[in-house]
Amino acid sequence: MIPSEIHIEQYSAFLSKLPIFKNISKNELGPLFQTMQVHQYHKGDTVIFDADQHANLYLVESGLFKLTKFDQRGDELVLRIVDQNDAISPMHFSPHYDISAEFVKDTTLIYFSKNSINNLIAKNHQFSMNIIQFLAESAQTLMLFAEVLQLKTTREKVGWYLVRAKINNLLEFPHPKRLIAAYLGMAPESFSRALTDLKNDGIFVKNRSIELNNGNELCQYCDAVTGSDCDDFKSNACIHH
Repeated sequence: MIPSEIHIEQYSAFLSKLPIFKNISKNELGPLFQTMQVHQYHKGDTVIFDADQHANLYLVESGLFKLTKFDQRGDELVLRIVDQNDAISPMHFSPHYDISAEFVKDTTLIYFSKNSINNLIAKNHQFSMNIIQFLAESAQTLMLFAEVLQLKTTREKVGWYLVRAKINNLLEFPHPKRLIAAYLGMAPESFSRALTDLKNDGIFVKNRSIELNNGNELCQYCDAVTGSDCDDFKSNACIHH
């Protein structure tokens, strides 16, 4: 869907605040934003992303979905949970296997074609730097998650995931528990047992809320990459100091 002028203005205000468009003026972004397309998906929808047909930059205006692939046995691998304000680029797709988006909530995706993005890259140095930063952070996230899956115990995986809730000062589950379990590569039953085990660390879960005895119990599951977003990381208040 090509949005109307009113919607372009509305979506442009949202897009301008995203890190990928940081330090770029409204006038410089104007030609790109005029090429935006918008697609709305409903909860329960599934879309297969083809590497050639979907070589776009996707930005999540609202909603929640998971990117998945299936192995030869038919087992699902959740590559990423994609939330509001997140971005998905062609680096997440491959000509060698299918990637599916399964929508957990009603979702609005704004996207730009490969040509539109390349045109702005060629004309705007700041946007080029933002794209490089975005790709570097995406690659780092994928490498960190591969390490988590391979080297951490079930309890450590769950603790590592919950660290983000503390860093964001929400102290509640940002996503449905079944979705988190699938993302961490475990059965829902194993996820529930891990939550029970965390009580020994003073970490308690009640419905969607996370309660801590002293406030720093989750810090033991933090790492340098995840902790870089924490205001207290490596400060006197940090257990890693």
